[in-house]
Amino acid sequence: MSQLLTDIEGVYAAGIAAGIKKKDLDLGLLYVPNAVASAAVFTKHTFKASSVSYTQKCSKRHVLKAMIINSGNANAVTGKQGYTDTKLMASQVASMLDLKPSEVGVASTGIIGKPLPMPTIEAGIKQLCKLKESKQGADLAKAILTTDLVPKTTFKQKKIGKKTIQVAGITKGSGMIAPNMATTLGFLVTNVNVSSAVLQECLKKAIDASYNMLSVDTDTSTNDMVVCIASGAYAISQHDPDQIKAFQNVLDEACIDLAKQIAKDGEGATKLLEVYVKQAARMSDARQIAKQVIDSPLVKTAIHGEDPNWGRLIMAIGKNDAIKLNPEKVNVMLGCEYIVKEGQPTQISRAVLSEQLKSNEVTITIDCQLGKASSRAWGCDLTKGYIDINTEYN
Repeated sequence: MSQLLTDIEGVYAAGIAAGIKKKDLDLGLLYVPNAVASAAVFTKHTFKASSVSYTQKCSKRHVLKAMIINSGNANAVTGKQGYTDTKLMASQVASMLDLKPSEVGVASTGIIGKPLPMPTIEAGIKQLCKLKESKQGADLAKAILTTDLVPKTTFKQKKIGKKTIQVAGITKGSGMIAPNMATTLGFLVTNVNVSSAVLQECLKKAIDASYNMLSVDTDTSTNDMVVCIASGAYAISQHDPDQIKAFQNVLDEACIDLAKQIAKDGEGATKLLEVYVKQAARMSDARQIAKQVIDSPLVKTAIHGEDPNWGRLIMAIGKNDAIKLNPEKVNVMLGCEYIVKEGQPTQISRAVLSEQLKSNEVTITIDCQLGKASSRAWGCDLTKGYIDINTEYN
C-alpha cells in the first residue's frame, strides 16, 4: 500500500460521512498539533468563498495547525451568513483541539450558492475531533472529493545526510480546473523545520511549476486553495542553498504528481495530455505556449478522437502574437514522431500518428529553438462525458 500524509510523524487525519452529501465521506480533519510553519496559496477569483477569505487572513499572521474541510457545499456566494458559518467551523474545531481559531483553516468545495447545513456540520465536527489522533489519511483523501472518480495522494522523500526530507499530500479536482495561483483543494505536509516565510516561498514556486500549469476546462473556481503545514521534525539550514534546493525539489515533485493526477481524472477524461515546450525565448513564452495547447478545445477533441489533425496544434501554438516565435525554426513532435521540422511538415503518415494517440497518455513536444526557457503543462482530452457530468451536477 502506498504511503499517505499520515505516515509522516506528528500528522493526523480523519474523514467521516457527516451527511452533507447523500452518501460518501464529506467532512475531514487534518491535524498537525506541533506544526512550526505553514504556507498557503489561494484563488484570485472575484467571488472567492468565505473559506478562502478566512483562511487567507489566518495564514498571513499565524501558523495553521489544523484544517477542517467539507465537500458537497462550496459555501460560496452565501453572503454574511456564509462567513459566519466558516468562522463557526473554525472556532468549534479550535475549542475541541485546544487551539486558537486563527490556527484552524477552513476549506469547502461543492455546489455554489447554497448555505451550509450547519447542524449537520457541527455534529460532524464533534465526531471528527474525537478522532484527532487518528491516522486515517485515506479517509481524508476521500472526504474532500466532489466529481472526482478517484482519491489523489502523493508521498515523496529524499535523503540528506542521515535524515530524510518527506513531503506528502492529498488533492481533489476534476472539473472547473484552470489555475489562477492555485486550483482545486490541496493539502500538503512536510517533516522539515523552516520558517513560514521560507515555506511560503517554496510553496509558491512549486505551485507555479505544477498546479498553475494545469487545465481541464479553463475555468477557475471560487474555492481554490493549497495549504502546506510543516511538522518541524527535521531542521534544515535556511541559509544553505543546497538544503533548500533539495527541499524545493521534493515539494515540486509532490505538487507535480498531484497536478497530473487531477488532469488524468478530469471530468469525462480518457487521456492525460502533457505539453513540453523547450528552447523558448522567455519563460513567460514557454508557459503561455504550453497553456494555449492544453486549453484548446480543438486540440483536446482531436486527442480524444485520436485524430492526427496537427493543424490544430499549429493553431494553438501560434495564436498569440505577443509570444516570440520564428515559424521557420519550430519543431513539433506528437509522441515520439516529428510532425513539423523547422516549420515544415514531415512526411509522416496519418496511420503512424494515429498510433501515437491510442495511448492513455499523450505527449506533445514543441521546440522553439530560440532560447533556453522550458515549461510543462498538463491537461486532458475533452469528451461527451464532460458535458454529461456537468449537466447532471446539482
